[in-house]
Amino acid sequence: MAYVTPGNLMLHSGGAGSNQHYARVTNPPIHPAAMHTSMPEWYTLLDQRRIEHVPRPLQFTPAQESIPAVTFSANGWPGVRFRDIMDERLLVDSPYDTVLAHLRWRSTIVHIEWPGYHSELARSRMHSRMEVRVGERDLTRHEIAREVCGLFKYFHSLKNKYPLTAGYEKWELTTGREGIRPNDVVLLSMHYYRNVWVPEFYVIE
Repeated sequence: MAYVTPGNLMLHSGGAGSNQHYARVTNPPIHPAAMHTSMPEWYTLLDQRRIEHVPRPLQFTPAQESIPAVTFSANGWPGVRFRDIMDERLLVDSPYDTVLAHLRWRSTIVHIEWPGYHSELARSRMHSRMEVRVGERDLTRHEIAREVCGLFKYFHSLKNKYPLTAGYEKWELTTGREGIRPNDVVLLSMHYYRNVWVPEFYVIE
């Protein structure tokens, strides 16, 4: 009888405990937001699920940023899930870094920039002020990730108030089986363009 290796019997031979999984964990990729170029259309999480980039207007590409990006990763791997941040399931890497302290700002503007919601009222709701100092203390990287996810959650909660532009059905925000739910979203980074921070979101396939 032919010998069969245990790896060939596994449903997911590249999963936890495999050589492939160990190689991924010990050799995380360079964060794409640190490369100062367009974000990749597709990316792969540590658990091998594919995520798709939420499209941005041309003026909101990392090559146009005026301040280095704030990046978010977990266990060395780029990207943090909305659910994990809001449910406090993990800390981002370097969670206590005060990444905006050098700017000496008390507050700044974050613009969600979600495709398909083009009405003037919808766009005004994407635009939010974020406090970056609490008393005499600057927000940490982890607190900023939570603030950004909270702003997305707020905009998502208003989704039924704004019409979706025809042709953008793929990016419709929803709580049902079709469309994009908050738990489908992954935050990779946040980039500054002139006077506003724009987060880079991805969606799990």
